[in-house]
Amino acid sequence: MTTADTININHILNAVAERKATDVHFVVGNYPFLRIKGKLLPLEDEKLITPETLQGIISFFVPEEKKEELNQTKDFKYIYDWLGKARFRVHIFQQKGYFSVSLKLINPQLVSLRDLGLPKIVDSFLESPMGLIFITGPFNSGRSTTLASLIQTINQTRAERILYLEEPIEHLFINDKSVIEQREVGSDVKSFAAGLQSAKDEDVNIVAVSKIDGHESLELLFELAESGRLVIACLDYYSAITALDGMVSEFSDAKIPWAQNVLADFMVGLICQRLVPTVEGEMTLAVEILTPSPSAKALIKEGRFAQLESIVQTSRAEGMISLERSLVDLVTAGKITAEAAIGNAIDPKAMKTLLRK
Repeated sequence: MTTADTININHILNAVAERKATDVHFVVGNYPFLRIKGKLLPLEDEKLITPETLQGIISFFVPEEKKEELNQTKDFKYIYDWLGKARFRVHIFQQKGYFSVSLKLINPQLVSLRDLGLPKIVDSFLESPMGLIFITGPFNSGRSTTLASLIQTINQTRAERILYLEEPIEHLFINDKSVIEQREVGSDVKSFAAGLQSAKDEDVNIVAVSKIDGHESLELLFELAESGRLVIACLDYYSAITALDGMVSEFSDAKIPWAQNVLADFMVGLICQRLVPTVEGEMTLAVEILTPSPSAKALIKEGRFAQLESIVQTSRAEGMISLERSLVDLVTAGKITAEAAIGNAIDPKAMKTLLRK
């Protein structure tokens, strides 16, 4: 690529840093887009992306030795270190016959649980020597940041051997009280399932995964929890209830009772989160927390997940928090608007009723 192309990309990346953007997107036929405080904004002072300029952008970010892999898979994820100033999670994929490039800025600092806005009940999750901790929520809800914070908290407070499987590796940990091994799927191990299968026979106390890529990985995570490990996993579900229902549906009919029993007996806690725009134009965390109270465990064993909603709403003493209640608290504190609360609620009608009260 030309020197001018390099200067132009560096100019855009400088704009990301200066405007505190979290993401940048390059799509053929469009201006570059930045996501700033949750909103997509075009960089209209830049040139429209052409197939030729997109190829130049790919050449900028993808090492020569990785280009063959991109051409074969048409889907490539990579961490790019930009001049020692910032690290980006690069995702290159093909759509409508053209490649597109998306970048996510990685926060160089590991944020504490308190600074993230997570409730104190989450600290107790990390005291468990074994079991299942899940983090779920929609795309761009900060799940990987929460997972990194959980791992760092354990690193600072417990002497454990931690295996963290990622695709790709985002945050770099320095061993404190724990020994942390970070393995990149596709580079250090062939797949999440392969990494988890290997962990079953290793001296590992805690296993964390940045995603669950199918029923084989999910089953291995359940088996690791049964074997006495603490498992922490990110999920791609909209709520706590859909997460439980979705996980169980991954299993065959014959294995569903086993999956429900494992969830009931070994789940330590489930965090569902949203990043919500504040009145000041920043982003704040709203959370739903599900804990394994006796009534919740009974419903999970029987697969009656829909009935968990009322349990979450009425079990604050057990550390549970409904997403609607979390949003109402943010509105009451003056951090977010009622409109933002309604737009991020699982049940907008119920949200409106709560706000009226």
